[in-house]
Amino acid sequence: MPSFTHLHLHSEYSLLDGGNRMDRLLTQVKKLGMDSVAVTDHGNLYGAAEFQKKADKLGIKSILGIEAYVAPRCRSERKKQSGDPYHGHHLVLLAETSAGWSNLVKLSSKAFTEGFYGVARMDKELLETWRGGLIAINGHLGSSLASLAKKYHASRSESDWDALVVEAKWHAEIFGVNDQGDPCFYVELQRHSVQDQLDINPHLIRLAKELDLPLVCDNDAHFLRAEDWDAHDTLCCISMNKEKQDPGRFRYPRELYVKSADEMHETFHDVPEALVNTSRIAERCSGRIQFGENHAPVVKIKTDFPFLPQDSKAARKLALSAPSKHPVGSTNWFKDICARIELEPAKAEDGAVDEEELKNQCDAALRVLSEAGAIWRYGPEPLNEEQRERLDRELGILADKLISAYFLIVWDFVDWARTNGIPSNARGSGVGTMVGYVLGLSNACPVEYGLLFERFTDPDRAEYPDIDIDMCQFGREDVIRHVTEKYGYVAQINTFGRLKARAAIKDVSRVHGLPPHEGQRIANFVPDQLDISLEGALEADRDFQAEYNRNPEVQAVVDMAKNLEYFARNVGVHAAGLVIATRPLDDIVPLRWDVKHQKQVTQWDGPTCEEVGLLKMDLLGLRTLSTIERAKKLIRESLSDEEIRRTANIPETITDPLDLERLGYTDQKVFDLYVRGDTVGVFQFESEGMQRLLRDMRPDRLEDLIAANALFRPGPMDLIPDYCKRKHGEAKVPSIHPIVDSFTKETYGIMVYQEQVMQIVHHLGGIPLRSAYTLIKAISKKKKDVIDSNRVKFVEGAGAKGLAADKAEELFELINKFAGYGFNKSHSTGYSIVSYQTAWLKTYFPAQYMAAVLTLEGAAKKIEDLGVYLQDCREVQRPQTRTKEASHGVSVRSPDVNLSVDGFTVAFDHDEEKNADCGHIRFGLDTIKNVSSAAVQQAVDDRNKNGPFKDVLDFCVRVSDINKTGLECLIKSGAFDSLHGFKNRSSLAISIEEMLRSAKQDRDDHQAGQGNLFGGGDEQPEAPSFQLPQAPEWTRMQSLENEREVLGIWVSGHPLVESKNVFDLLSRGRQLSDLAEMQNDANISVCVVLSQVRPLTIRQGQNAGSKMAMMTLQDLGDKCEGVIFSDGYAKCASALEKAGSLLFVMGRVDRKRSETPQLVVSDALTIDQALSRSMHRIDIRIPQSITSVDEIQSHFNLLQQHAQVDGISLHAFLMIDGVEVEVRSGLRFQPSLELYQQLTNCFGADSVVVYLESLEPSEPVRFGARRQ
Repeated sequence: MPSFTHLHLHSEYSLLDGGNRMDRLLTQVKKLGMDSVAVTDHGNLYGAAEFQKKADKLGIKSILGIEAYVAPRCRSERKKQSGDPYHGHHLVLLAETSAGWSNLVKLSSKAFTEGFYGVARMDKELLETWRGGLIAINGHLGSSLASLAKKYHASRSESDWDALVVEAKWHAEIFGVNDQGDPCFYVELQRHSVQDQLDINPHLIRLAKELDLPLVCDNDAHFLRAEDWDAHDTLCCISMNKEKQDPGRFRYPRELYVKSADEMHETFHDVPEALVNTSRIAERCSGRIQFGENHAPVVKIKTDFPFLPQDSKAARKLALSAPSKHPVGSTNWFKDICARIELEPAKAEDGAVDEEELKNQCDAALRVLSEAGAIWRYGPEPLNEEQRERLDRELGILADKLISAYFLIVWDFVDWARTNGIPSNARGSGVGTMVGYVLGLSNACPVEYGLLFERFTDPDRAEYPDIDIDMCQFGREDVIRHVTEKYGYVAQINTFGRLKARAAIKDVSRVHGLPPHEGQRIANFVPDQLDISLEGALEADRDFQAEYNRNPEVQAVVDMAKNLEYFARNVGVHAAGLVIATRPLDDIVPLRWDVKHQKQVTQWDGPTCEEVGLLKMDLLGLRTLSTIERAKKLIRESLSDEEIRRTANIPETITDPLDLERLGYTDQKVFDLYVRGDTVGVFQFESEGMQRLLRDMRPDRLEDLIAANALFRPGPMDLIPDYCKRKHGEAKVPSIHPIVDSFTKETYGIMVYQEQVMQIVHHLGGIPLRSAYTLIKAISKKKKDVIDSNRVKFVEGAGAKGLAADKAEELFELINKFAGYGFNKSHSTGYSIVSYQTAWLKTYFPAQYMAAVLTLEGAAKKIEDLGVYLQDCREVQRPQTRTKEASHGVSVRSPDVNLSVDGFTVAFDHDEEKNADCGHIRFGLDTIKNVSSAAVQQAVDDRNKNGPFKDVLDFCVRVSDINKTGLECLIKSGAFDSLHGFKNRSSLAISIEEMLRSAKQDRDDHQAGQGNLFGGGDEQPEAPSFQLPQAPEWTRMQSLENEREVLGIWVSGHPLVESKNVFDLLSRGRQLSDLAEMQNDANISVCVVLSQVRPLTIRQGQNAGSKMAMMTLQDLGDKCEGVIFSDGYAKCASALEKAGSLLFVMGRVDRKRSETPQLVVSDALTIDQALSRSMHRIDIRIPQSITSVDEIQSHFNLLQQHAQVDGISLHAFLMIDGVEVEVRSGLRFQPSLELYQQLTNCFGADSVVVYLESLEPSEPVRFGARRQ
């Protein structure tokens, strides 16, 4: 068989341009009888590590390379000149040696970080600097040689030939020869059905001959087999955003596949040296990525302690004797200890460092901090035996694994974050470390809660652990900036966006020319299931199968999408991942520059970075931590320390009454909140399903919350009823074996956590904990060989402990089942503690906590989505510290120019006591649309300096940054209600221009007087007198709609509350929240607000040209997405014209396209339309509180003005001497919401009885007062 190696080839990491997946590529290479291959992706090294690892497994030699982009002049130049190539010239570079690989990493990194201009570009200066150990190949159509050769071919000018020669000589001189005298620069030949390439090949051969340069041939393979051209072409269309039928688009030649050696020899039979050179180059290339090295960062310790002891007794003694003005063991005392130890990066370029000495310093510093932290956590008394053994063992393992410095770095930036007001906590397996607990990184004692250090790391585990840190999302970037400035060599971690099933369908549909809604329709067949494949989706959904078999267009799209499924599509930045080193990162890993985020990022993903020896940490933004801090700030601002202590019964021994880490987790009032399911806004327990679980479980200890967190997931969710019944003694806890029982006691015989499985496998089966963790991972990944080998060991070990073989087999099967979805207890414990803290705040300080929730959720979501939180505020239970009677509800009120600031805040009425049972929540001024941040800040600053605003004109005079639109929105929001009253909003609205003009004149007059003898200095101008004009009052609905317009939500009321009786009657008491309990295709009718509507025109199919609509529907407590198809839209388009409308919708539940049920609407009516169709009679039972005949008559005179000849009949009854007498009949009215509201305004809601014919098939219904 002739010899040949592909040296110019593109994998899927030439994003949306290369069509070769690594696995299939290497399998095909082996099938073709080749023992080596290069991957040279466009401008990056994204796939290099994956390529090398997978090639090694198949016994194929991996040649690491890149097809670089070379800037035509300087890499820093960002201007394209006439004749410049689109992305720069292409140059293939291969790593001949280890030094060559290192230089390739440098070149690729600098091309991104210094030369990025659409693509990563290096230049000749960089090539001269980092050329060592590289082989360069130049000549294919995108190269500099090809560009000059094309120019010469067209002109036949000697000057153009000379330019070509100069370019080739530069490359030959720069790359030269290796130590053995072998050339490191080759002229490249390709032969495809591209005329330009065929034209220049003779010139390239001549060039090589004249300059005595070696030739090499390749095929620039972009896809695997000839038959894969169409799939690759589709991929390119996705990249170029073109349709396949576009006649003017670029198309790759069909020959760019991974050809066999025979095919390549047939193509280049006339230039045999070019073929031979492929194998010679392959033999020479030995550059490799080094896995398994240790690049853990090293730090120097700076301290004012006289010395840092290594042993626990001396370290503890040192901490106890350290001078501090705070009590030993208090939080402030521990802060003083921490402040005496500082870290400084030990950078490689600073000169020779004694790494052993630095390691010892880090071990000692971590020991001292840990001993001080143990005093802080457990008190000055010595640790008990279990605590002492655990702490010493962990510190010993960290020292042996050389990662004490890593733990210190995490402690250092968390300490910096907290010092700067950025709350931070460990999450995941890091919560299970005693060292993390005593350093304050986590708040769960691992001994108390049975958390395993081995879940984090152990002595024999090769990979390094990483500590995941949650922190306030608003401070996360500040922390990253601090870490970068302090340690220097920091990068965030790369991620790859991939063409998953739905995305592949939508992309393929687009390039096939289908309209977006059709692509979405096909994509919607794919179940909303993580990582489901198209094949799996077809098997799982019969409707999808039927549509696939029935519709050739759908079949074509799906079949093509299968070919492209899971291809790398784009790069991104990991939400949390960060790597830190104490030497330049591009000595270790290739880097890129992320333009969108303006950050340095690794070219490899997190696991690969860890495999090459970098330590990774995850810094995640967690909104809840910000919410907790905001709530504590509002509590301190609104209540005295004495009131805070009294409200929550906090002892004086706790210095800071809001030091939540010192309060413990046993308060039964807090658990009562969970038992009630009153958990809107409570971290991890907000959903309705979780609320139902809590009401069933009735938790009374933190362990129940930990279990609930772990159980409320697909799979273990089926075990929730067993847990609840066993907890309440309604079912017996089964016994398997004393060892198993001891570890499942807290979860009533159910294996919930991975840690339980590990301990059972270890203590009963005799398998080491480190191997137990490996077994859990193997079960989750279905690695049968690992599972089976451990099965044998477990059965033998359990037999030695007295468990029969058949029982041991049964138990291992249970373990096999449970471990697959067992939860990380450390993570669940950490998050349950955060949840408890939020529940504690809501229990004792509901106004302040819910104000914080509204602020943070409002910043993350649309204000329109806050309805569920506002509803909860109306119902939340107050702490009842002043009265034994239950007190419910926190009022949420409109913004107020004299009370509101940025964000939601807590305010008190003038006659209110300042305690936790009082106060209301105010919208922030910043929540009002069209009111600038400058105006908000000016208003708050001026108010703080010069006192409250007297009226709207005083506001306009003092807040010069307010404009006409902003003032109008302030008025509509109700921000001046406290000064002018709710009823005068309309009068204020018609006076805006006059007020602004008057205010400006007053400011101008004041400024003009500043410089004269009698100028007022810095005194505020006195606002001119202001008289409100008369104007018709806005109706209640007008005012509410104006609020919604400028705040995104109704505040002083809600249309669905204003006439709740009628709405409940129309919808038969149903709400959108009921969808969660309803089966697929179940019918439902409900009154809603049309939050958003998006009409679409159908472009294809039998309904082409007609319209449908996507919509978002909301009621008081929930929202859902809805769709109405063409038939329904045709009959009710008028009802769907305006977002914010009140509607009565009828439809069916659709649970198949999403985890969240949607509503397929068949009909939508305005409320007036619904009432017109259904209302047939109204009875009024005049309340006995109305005793005056004149008052009764005045009400009927008002109603008489709206009476009509046709319409529904109205009957009025009055109780006379204990007998109900009809006193008025015969009046007829057109049914409407306005009529109902007029009647309830006159006589009261309980006195108005409405009779409706149901719009669903059923009996007539009646709502209202009942005869006594």
